[in-house]
Amino acid sequence: MRYVFPSARVLEIGASNPARTQGLSRWCRELIGVELMPERTPKDLGNVRYFTGDWQNLDHLVAPESIDVAVSTHVIEHVPNDLRAINELYRVLRPGGIAILNTPNRKRLTRALIEKFTGRRIFPYGEHQREYSETDLKQLVEYSLFRRYSIFPIVFGLHGGPIYAYTSSVPAGLRELASFWEIHLFKD
Repeated sequence: MRYVFPSARVLEIGASNPARTQGLSRWCRELIGVELMPERTPKDLGNVRYFTGDWQNLDHLVAPESIDVAVSTHVIEHVPNDLRAINELYRVLRPGGIAILNTPNRKRLTRALIEKFTGRRIFPYGEHQREYSETDLKQLVEYSLFRRYSIFPIVFGLHGGPIYAYTSSVPAGLRELASFWEIHLFKD
């Protein structure tokens, strides 16, 4: 938890996994969990307060410049207006704050192999409004209010269904085929 500190106020978007949220809450003073679906919104516990709400409209849940760290795991690909969602994070982060997101890579090895036989996946697909290549993410962030960011490939290999063969380190030459992206957005 290198960005979370004991006095931090943390925002978790997509907070329907209480065990994950409680694990994160041990590292901070307060955690605000936002979940879109009321039936998946857990009950408040300890230093965690949960709200049902939409990432694209945080204004009625979170005050401007009140969050030190925002996290979101596999949510941005579900959001209809991803640019609006990113800009909402900018609005609620304090100067010096960071948002950490991760999302599937549209060009991941598993997807690339499947598409060799089935053709390119058209979005929206299932619950995903879209998936991102590294170029897509760079373009999204460059249109946003954030000026400083980093994008990292995380996990490489085959996973899905009964097959799980992967490594958490991504060989440099295979970056484009990484399974997931992690994005760090810094508010100056």
